[in-house]
Amino acid sequence: MAMFSVQQKANLKATKHWQRKVAEARGTAAATAATYTIDLPRDHFIHQIIIACYEAATIPTVNPSNLVDKIDSIQLVANGNKVIKDMTGAMCKQIMKINEYRPSTGIYTLFFTDPKIDDAQPLPSWVFTSLQLKITDQAPATGTYRYMEIITVESAYEGQDLSNWKVLVEKYLKWAKYGTNTGWQLYEHERAYKVYGYLYCMDDNGTLGNTVYDYIQLLGRKPEGEITIADVSVTALRGENNAEINSDLDTGFAFLEWKDGFPSHEFASLYSKVYISTAGTNKGLRVLERYVL
Repeated sequence: MAMFSVQQKANLKATKHWQRKVAEARGTAAATAATYTIDLPRDHFIHQIIIACYEAATIPTVNPSNLVDKIDSIQLVANGNKVIKDMTGAMCKQIMKINEYRPSTGIYTLFFTDPKIDDAQPLPSWVFTSLQLKITDQAPATGTYRYMEIITVESAYEGQDLSNWKVLVEKYLKWAKYGTNTGWQLYEHERAYKVYGYLYCMDDNGTLGNTVYDYIQLLGRKPEGEITIADVSVTALRGENNAEINSDLDTGFAFLEWKDGFPSHEFASLYSKVYISTAGTNKGLRVLERYVL
């Protein structure tokens, strides 16, 4: 069965939805990072994909003491080249917090039916010729192996009209690097249908930090002029975020979100600007964009 929040959001009937383990991934070498490619079944609506990540000397194991947060990146790719999800493991955890889930160690949830986004519909998996989950992990500890369970929350197709179906896409387009620059730096966004949120991931030479940037601006340009959508310090934004979700984002993260979606397609260009007052080693920025297509 689906968690109650998913049942409520998608109006799921008791006998028309379920939760099932669809695959597993097993490491073949101790203490060795790897990329796992998992073929997902394509026969139902998918509301969520849940990944349980373990490491132990003997696998398989589902002992909760063996759960670990050691996923580096997660991709969901359809038809061999259509990227639906592309995020780091840490980004996945922040999305769970944004959706007011309290992440447990080793548990990662990808959302299609999203608690906050009315337009987001479950993924009709059968319309794709292939659907692959690609997970890259961090090396397990010495003498231990990786084991992952892949669980889907699904429901039955009951004749819904899919002609205007909207699927939640979540991905970051690039990892911008600003070196030792100071002052305002530019990060251009994709202009899709409706953006429901930007999750900012801020680092210096790969180390996440809350003081990498001082300010974030979000600006849109169109023939009629430039519009300032947001102009706030990182400190204030993180404070707002934590109050909103009644939790604490991990170090180096902040987000903007829009209840009804932000019409990014109306702009000729759309970009974030971040301000650096003190030079770093190699300051970087990734922005996970959450939109429906």
